[in-house]
Amino acid sequence: MKKNNQTVSPIIKICGLTSLEQALSCVELGANWLGLNCWNRSSRYVPVEKVMEIVAGLPKSVTTVGIFVNESTKSIERIIRETGMDLAQLHGDETPKSCNKLTVPWFKAFRISPEFQPRQIRNFSCKTFLLDAYSKHYGGSGEKINLELASTFTEMGELILAGGLAPENVVDAISKVRPWGVDVCSGVESEPGIKDLLKVKEFINNIRNTV
Repeated sequence: MKKNNQTVSPIIKICGLTSLEQALSCVELGANWLGLNCWNRSSRYVPVEKVMEIVAGLPKSVTTVGIFVNESTKSIERIIRETGMDLAQLHGDETPKSCNKLTVPWFKAFRISPEFQPRQIRNFSCKTFLLDAYSKHYGGSGEKINLELASTFTEMGELILAGGLAPENVVDAISKVRPWGVDVCSGVESEPGIKDLLKVKEFINNIRNTV
């Protein structure tokens, strides 16, 4: 990613955290954004009370993101406000109409298949969007995204790239797509919801040392 002819390191989002201890470790290692899963059918689900504890213990410089799947507008707004999270990531089958009703900051995640079209992004009034690999599951599947396809959407806004990213492939993914940010979940885990901090360190260092 370049800005004013200078290379700018992308935002690094570590998603699927479940404890304050690991969240703080990720921040210390260099993560900018942290994702907390508010969908109660996820193996990485974090109850509201736990989300509040994690957010309260983090430095204000860190952006916290709540992941929601087909949640009601009222519920999203309530949870974001109660917990103090900064953003809502809408990772389900939400419509532009429901998203645009939200009065809290949000961005949309899209699971892209070969048939995915730019208009599907344009229909949502958000400058930031996340692209994930297509899967019947709502994120964290480990499926690898089609980088060639993802690269065709780079100029549409602040693209956060997800989908099977890991320490060994993130630099190649960044070089091909030039995203505004990268999102990793299962690629740095020892098991769902538990991060392998050595992998987190390697993931972040690989980005910082080469981008």
